Amino acid sequence: MYMACWTLMRLVLVYADFRVKRGLIGEKSEKLCWIFCMVDRSTVDKTVFDWKVSDATTTTNNNTSEEQFTFTARPELGRFPIRLNKEEWVDFIELTLADWLEQVQGAAETPSEIFHWKSGEAYAYRRTAYAKMAEILTHERPDRLKYIAKEMHADVYGTEGRETRHLVQLRTPPPSDAAKLALEALRSAGEDISLVFDPQPVTEDRTSCN
Repeated sequence: MYMACWTLMRLVLVYADFRVKRGLIGEKSEKLCWIFCMVDRSTVDKTVFDWKVSDATTTTNNNTSEEQFTFTARPELGRFPIRLNKEEWVDFIELTLADWLEQVQGAAETPSEIFHWKSGEAYAYRRTAYAKMAEILTHERPDRLKYIAKEMHADVYGTEGRETRHLVQLRTPPPSDAAKLALEALRSAGEDISLVFDPQPVTEDRTSCN
C-alpha cells in the first residue's frame, strides 16, 4: 500500500471524483484512505509516542468525538493540518498497523532504493512506532484487539532475521525529488531534519521521532 500510494496518489489527485469514492466505500473509509496517502508519517508517530495508557478511552471517559489529534500533510503536498477525533485516530492507527503487518515480510525480501533498505531491513522501518501502535490498540480496542494486536505483531516480527533486529528507521525517506526539495527548504528555514534516513542501530534516543 505504501509503494502504491506514491504512484496512485498522482492519479487520484488528478482524476478521482471523491464523491464517487465516498459512494463506493463510505465517507469514513474514504477519509482514512485519503489521510493514508497524504500524511507525513513522522507526525502520525509523534501522536503515537505521546499516547499513554492513562489516555485510553473507557466507559467513564468516552469523549472520542471531542478529543482532537492533528497530523500534517507531507511537506511537498503543502504541510497543511489534518485533524481527527479520537475514534478516527484509533481507526487510522489500526489501519496503519494492519497494512504494515500484512506486507513487511514481503517487503524485506528485496532491497529498496527509495526506502534506503538492504534486503531484510524493511523490518526496521518505524519499528518502535509499530510496536507502540500494537500496545495502543490493546487498550483502545480491548473488545476486539486486547490480545490479537500484540500477538500478530509478535508473530510477524518473529519472522525477522537476527541480523536486522537491532535496526530502526524512524522517518520515511523522501520518495520523490519534490519531497527532497521540500525537506531541503525546511532545513534552510531552520528545522532540524536529519540527512540520514538509512536504518540505524536502536539506541535510547532513537525510540521516537521527537
